[in-house]
Amino acid sequence: MNLKQFGKEIIITAICMAAAAELISLPVIGPNLPFAVGVCAGTATTILCFLILTKVGVITEQKKKGAPMVGGYFVRMLLYGAVFFICIKWSVACGFGCLAGFITLHFGILVLYGIVYRFILKKKNPLNDWTEPKEWNDLSVYDDEDDDW
Repeated sequence: MNLKQFGKEIIITAICMAAAAELISLPVIGPNLPFAVGVCAGTATTILCFLILTKVGVITEQKKKGAPMVGGYFVRMLLYGAVFFICIKWSVACGFGCLAGFITLHFGILVLYGIVYRFILKKKNPLNDWTEPKEWNDLSVYDDEDDDW
């Protein structure tokens, strides 16, 4: 599957999940601007972190070293922490909205590739598009010194 198409589907699904989170919150807490701002901030942050993750993954694949992945991890965690800190300082409702926004992307992946592709569309999951079966190592070919006891 094309990485750009994959990312586009996930981002669109995350935005739809954020809208659903806001609609579900309306009968529970009523119209609440800080919660809505928190959901928007959390969703924007998680989408930005997803884009950073895909970019770092491409760089790591090209360089064949893990250093960009570790650096990208720390950048993403700092972004999550900074946005949550700003939201929770504004109000508790904004902080909870931010947490709801953080999980929109992950919940969107679960819904899209775990439920829609598997049960509704009955299509093969594009995340598992292996063309040939996996070959497992035959462990009997390895000479182990502790086998001769």
